[in-house]
Amino acid sequence: MANSLLVTAQAGGQKLFNFLKRSLHAENNEIHRWIRTGQVRINKKRAKAFDIVHENDEIRIPPFAPNRADTLPKKTVKEFPFPVIYENEHVLIIDKPQGIACQGGTGQKENIADILKEYYSAANFVPAPAHRLDKETQGILLIGKTYQSLRFLTECMKSDENSLRQAVRHEAKKIYRAWVYGDIADFARNTPFLCHYLYHNEEKQKEEVFFVRHAANRKETEDIISKYGTKPMQKAQIALASLKCLEVKNGKSLVEIGIYTGRKHQIRVQLASSGFPLVGDTKYAPKKLLRKKDEFFLQACKITLPPNDFTEQCVFGI
Repeated sequence: MANSLLVTAQAGGQKLFNFLKRSLHAENNEIHRWIRTGQVRINKKRAKAFDIVHENDEIRIPPFAPNRADTLPKKTVKEFPFPVIYENEHVLIIDKPQGIACQGGTGQKENIADILKEYYSAANFVPAPAHRLDKETQGILLIGKTYQSLRFLTECMKSDENSLRQAVRHEAKKIYRAWVYGDIADFARNTPFLCHYLYHNEEKQKEEVFFVRHAANRKETEDIISKYGTKPMQKAQIALASLKCLEVKNGKSLVEIGIYTGRKHQIRVQLASSGFPLVGDTKYAPKKLLRKKDEFFLQACKITLPPNDFTEQCVFGI
């Protein structure tokens, strides 16, 4: 006897395969096989993996496909493990601690995505991060509690590659703080916009600079974008950020960085290339600067969303 799942309002709007992946305790190839062989149906009709499911759709599944909520270990969680910045029925925004990854991977025993799956195991839709922060980065992490809000947040967090010239006329939607080596005050005052083309060095397993241009104002930044474009330059991709010095203390500077693009390790590489690597950054800072007592600090401190139907406010900060 086949089983069935009812699509809730929170889960509606996603592809059938993604719905089943979130709902069932099954491997990807199993789900694909069930769909391909007609064992999965939407409202009694044969379905394809990329069909969109809607609220109140009845999804027939094989009798041997257990619901994920029935198979996950049930644990009583007395308190949510992370500081909550904002929450409603659509969105959860947390302050992610340093030292924990957003997603699972090699060597990642604990991660935000798995913790959410456990904490919300009985929910109609398991919340998921809409973007990533590096394991050692602390700060604001947006999480969608419904498929619709997750999709909205994911789109918001994408870099504005196709409209960078327009984007740099405003404050970046993602703002970070970091401590760097050196007195950066004069450099930041004269160079408030950083523009690099970055590429991944497979041999060294790190990001490196192929080409660099700095700008003294927004108009110069727009001119650089117009001249060199946003398309990859010999596999190097544009990385654009704003820079401001907040404080200089004991040979180190607290800076504020707004990113308009989302390259891997962008902030760390751009500041290191400019002569001001992040304090305690063992990957990109010269060894001669590193001290055992130096603590790495990179914080996602502010995120701005456009007006929307999922949050009552648009600016979130810590």
